[in-house]
Amino acid sequence: MGRAKEQWMEMQEEWANKCLASTFGISHEELDQLQWEIYDDRSKDGMLYGYRVEFYEGCPIYILNKIKGLEDGCRVNLLPWEFDDGIDEEELEWEIEYSDQLKIFHSHLKTVNQLLNVEFDEQTQFNVLVMLHVHIVAAMEHFLSSTFIHKITNSTELIRKLIETDPEFGNRKFTLNKIFFKQEELKVTVGSYLKSLIFHDLKKIKPMYRDVINYDFGNVSWLFTAVLCRHDCAHRAGYDKEGNKVSLTIESIEELMINCKELAENIDAHIVES
Repeated sequence: MGRAKEQWMEMQEEWANKCLASTFGISHEELDQLQWEIYDDRSKDGMLYGYRVEFYEGCPIYILNKIKGLEDGCRVNLLPWEFDDGIDEEELEWEIEYSDQLKIFHSHLKTVNQLLNVEFDEQTQFNVLVMLHVHIVAAMEHFLSSTFIHKITNSTELIRKLIETDPEFGNRKFTLNKIFFKQEELKVTVGSYLKSLIFHDLKKIKPMYRDVINYDFGNVSWLFTAVLCRHDCAHRAGYDKEGNKVSLTIESIEELMINCKELAENIDAHIVES
């Protein structure tokens, strides 16, 4: 087994914990202060409904109070896709090597546009719009993630800029001398870190794009709004916390597609020119 492979395996638990901390809305360091167990909730025939995280007694209350979705002061229920127990090596390798992320993004939008032309009854139409909104935001998130990962991991200069400008990554336990002499391990390390980030967390992603590849998103308040709506669509099937339907129309989906398409194409053009 090569050193890069060994390093990959060593990082799995840490990346899973970072993903879990992000889901909870707390820092990795705060998660380390908690004791917890994860259980899967399944039907009698084995279908996975989700995961249940149970925190032990004695955990710091001030940290528990920060956790999103905490129930009874000791428990969080997660949807199946909210818990990532590691980073898929083949997927990461693909994102490092593949360079035509815009083509994939355009294919997603083409499918959405085709579905918008199908007629449904009123209730079915609402459900379809909910799913399409989630899909567009997910496609945008994947474009931002895969584009950044490919660009950064294939440039020693940009990797250095990431380390110098990202405090969380820059404080990791390795020396620059050691890691810059091992380029393949470096790609895995950087790619895994970037893969663990939530790329619809725009407060994190906007400055990262600006500081590392000199791309300014400008005013994307529309995307912040879309991400918030996506949460209601993904977690409550299109209803807010008060039980009201989110406001989605064919026109709002079309507008979101136009805005996302423009942003993705601008990013792609900037990367090609740089």
